[in-house]
Amino acid sequence: MKLLVFLTESFQYEACEAGSPLAAAEPEPSSDRVEGAIVAFIQCEPRDEERGEALLKQAVKYFRWFARKREVSRLVLHSFAHLAEERSSPEFARELLVALGEQLERHGFEVHHTPFGWSLQWTMAVEGHGYAKTFKSL
Repeated sequence: MKLLVFLTESFQYEACEAGSPLAAAEPEPSSDRVEGAIVAFIQCEPRDEERGEALLKQAVKYFRWFARKREVSRLVLHSFAHLAEERSSPEFARELLVALGEQLERHGFEVHHTPFGWSLQWTMAVEGHGYAKTFKSL
């Protein structure tokens, strides 16, 4: 799993077009604006499918650590299949993102999901300090 993570002042998107057979007929939600959030662009890789629960645990631990350091409890999870050359199946990626969101909500986070399989137009204001932009490979 590859994570490109931003600490944002704001993140706003609007769904533009379906880009995957798994995309819902209508994006849900079709747009959103979130203030003061961690925005995570997430790509699942083929090897992640074998690691399932262990990978999920690692991801939850990472986001809890990142959020605690930055004193943020709001997250946006976005499937982004452009961080590595190989991709997991889209079904696995979608299921993992749902499970990740559910576990993070159990830890008290407010979790937003962008619509899976949709291309988005987005605007993001990222904080200026060095740790506001990170890349992590799990």
